[in-house]
Amino acid sequence: MRYRSKPRSLFLVFLLLIASVTVYSQDKKYRARVSLEHVKIMNEQSYIGISAKFKGEDGFEPASDLEFNVYRQVNEDSLVVLGKARSNSEGKAKFTLKETMKQSDTSGIYTYTVAIEDNEKFRDTDKSISFSEANLTVDVVTIDSTYHITAVLTDASGNALQGEFLKVGLKRLYGNLTIGEDNNETDENGAILVPVRDEMPGVEGNLTFEVSLNESDTYGTIKALISAPIGVAIEEESSFDQRTMWSPPNKTPLYLLIFPNLMILGVWVPLLLLMFNLYRISKS
Repeated sequence: MRYRSKPRSLFLVFLLLIASVTVYSQDKKYRARVSLEHVKIMNEQSYIGISAKFKGEDGFEPASDLEFNVYRQVNEDSLVVLGKARSNSEGKAKFTLKETMKQSDTSGIYTYTVAIEDNEKFRDTDKSISFSEANLTVDVVTIDSTYHITAVLTDASGNALQGEFLKVGLKRLYGNLTIGEDNNETDENGAILVPVRDEMPGVEGNLTFEVSLNESDTYGTIKALISAPIGVAIEEESSFDQRTMWSPPNKTPLYLLIFPNLMILGVWVPLLLLMFNLYRISKS
């Protein structure tokens, strides 16, 4: 009886080893923490911003080169595949929402799911985001000889959204310069009015303003841009096309081309003459 039960015991041990290896390989995978944001730039694009990170040996690290599957939720039990997105070195990705991809439920809410599936390094996980559609219009008006930025926020049906906070900024090279208050609350017409009291410099006097609704729980982030020639024209003082030390190589100053070459010739010409004379002496 002992001899007959031995193969069975070995088979059970073999199954346990396979199960333990499988569980261990699954435990080795990292758990990615995914965050989503809906961003809409008026008259340009609408997208889902994806950010992923994981806890590695040195703390939290960006989940770079990670592929995400993006789905649109039709109902509680049905998803439609929209496409894929891949994170960059900072663990961030962007999935553009085309008009054909947008479909809301009966209450006007859009729901999308971003999933990590069948990845060798990370466990399977998913994250959903829901938002409603909204529109933001911006204009520049003059009131009592002072320029003002006016913006109107409405929902998908054109109804004014009161009590939302909008931020107005002047676009600069390294960010936006806040104009007015940090948050301007919309009135019963969904509008704000922010004066531009200071004169701002701009190329040819053009200034670009950005009005944004930031990270709303209902609508996400909505931005609108407008440019107007209401600034102080900047005089062009660039010396990029001149022969200066900080110009590109094809604009090297002439004295840097002439004097070093003269010095090189002054060293090599006597050496060449000396070698020539030595050659003549050896032949004589």
